[in-house]
Amino acid sequence: SSSLRAHLNNCIPPDKQQPSVAGSANNMTAAAASFGEHGMGIRSGPQPLDEFDVDAEEGHAFARQVSPNCRLVDCATPSPTCADMPDDTRLEFCEFQRRVNALAEEFFCSGDIPGMLASVSGLGCAAFHDELTALLLRASLDQKEKERQTVIPLLIALGNEGLLSAAQLSRGFEKLVLSWRDLQLDVPEAPGLLVSLLSARVGLLDKSLFARLPEDLLTRVCAELPRGAVQQTVQTHLMELAAFKAEATVRITEDLLRTCSADGLTEWLKSECKPAFHHEVVLIACLSSFNGMPSADAFWTSCFDATGLKEERGRVVLDMLVQLYCHDRLLSETDVQIGFSRLIGTVTNGMEAGRNEEVLAHLVKLLQAAVEKELLPAQFLKIARRLRYGGPWGVEALRKAQRLTPLHSRRVWGSGDVRQMRTEVQDTIAEYFDSRSSEELAKVVEELHLSGKEQTTFVRKLLVAGMEREEPLAALAVVKDLLGYCWSEYEVQEAFQELRDVAGDLVLDFPQCRERTGELVKVAVAKRLLPASYLAVDAQSEV
Repeated sequence: SSSLRAHLNNCIPPDKQQPSVAGSANNMTAAAASFGEHGMGIRSGPQPLDEFDVDAEEGHAFARQVSPNCRLVDCATPSPTCADMPDDTRLEFCEFQRRVNALAEEFFCSGDIPGMLASVSGLGCAAFHDELTALLLRASLDQKEKERQTVIPLLIALGNEGLLSAAQLSRGFEKLVLSWRDLQLDVPEAPGLLVSLLSARVGLLDKSLFARLPEDLLTRVCAELPRGAVQQTVQTHLMELAAFKAEATVRITEDLLRTCSADGLTEWLKSECKPAFHHEVVLIACLSSFNGMPSADAFWTSCFDATGLKEERGRVVLDMLVQLYCHDRLLSETDVQIGFSRLIGTVTNGMEAGRNEEVLAHLVKLLQAAVEKELLPAQFLKIARRLRYGGPWGVEALRKAQRLTPLHSRRVWGSGDVRQMRTEVQDTIAEYFDSRSSEELAKVVEELHLSGKEQTTFVRKLLVAGMEREEPLAALAVVKDLLGYCWSEYEVQEAFQELRDVAGDLVLDFPQCRERTGELVKVAVAKRLLPASYLAVDAQSEV
């Protein structure tokens, strides 16, 4: 049997392309058989492409492909709002990983797709299914041909059942792409196996992702192809990609960073008309800002020290990206997201030999500015951190960028789920009673992006904490101070109503709950936080 096959989607017309997570029960077997047929090594070496993936008569250039279904983050807004609920998962992320690894091991032994679907659904962690994709694909690389075939219909079935989105599938695949060199150490055929997932025969991922694969990965795959039309087609693509990157580097370093104007680069991109390569513009431009050496033909660069010059070049680069993205429409969401994903991978790979605080700090500033300028959705930072893009250094950079963009990233520094939100609320309330700073509490509440219902619950928890700490006046004081700014009169009244409703549960741990609640209501009425009618209700409830 031949080895892995990727695809050259440029040659397949749009009306013949398959969706990224698609396929019925009838074509699952065909997809798996194709992956198995093309996915294993042969005596002549790996052969990831074949004539089925290359239709020479179409003649569409890879570089001219657009990739609307390749976004890593399917987010329509630049930052979360009170309408965006946190991910509600039943398990902690680490526990989810442990259980999925166990399920994957069992699945590759049994091949039971319905059973696996039921198990995955039962975990109740749909928000983590990008990690599920990465774990399943990674585990499949270690399997023999028969077992490896089963992962494709499983992922297709997950998509059909609504348990896996196209963005989650792309993110899981991107995680493996970023670490392909490490995978190759354990599985020599890994590069070809990864590329084969984009084959038209498999029909799993968006095929136009092929044109966006890293040059070094495609070079390795091309070297393992047998001589013929397919290898020549890939070599032609690689030559075109290399030429585009070389010219883009010249345009950015000698034009943009010399004149601080993006006009020349814009006109060149329009004339080239190679949208599939535009993520490389994001990567090359951002990497160029790491250079702190002045340019001989750009006088303004001599006005800064090395750190200041990096910051100024970063500002120029990001302003250029905003222009190309928001005004000229030459960059898509896919370009920006994949470009920054590759930036994290490229920069952190260079840091593995030794820690470089300056490089890490500059990467953080680029990520921070990209979110603040609404180039990147804040969701990208959270998801890329959870998936550990860029390894330990990438996680550290993403964590710091999150903390520097609290008004764009929901102020939840962990996995970003409901459990973490509750922990953050508890910590915020505890910090208030330690500092007694209304301003700091207001800032944190604003950063949490709470909905009206969540605001009510926050006030109720604040009041309970005040009673438990025997500091009810401090709790009422901050509720009054932030009235009309963080919460409304209605939300405060609803908080007191919630407090009455849960008093029966609280009394087990806080025996004086009812008495303290009554005292709290009297003080709240005196401070005009509640109407006098609340006292009448309390009087009727007294025994």
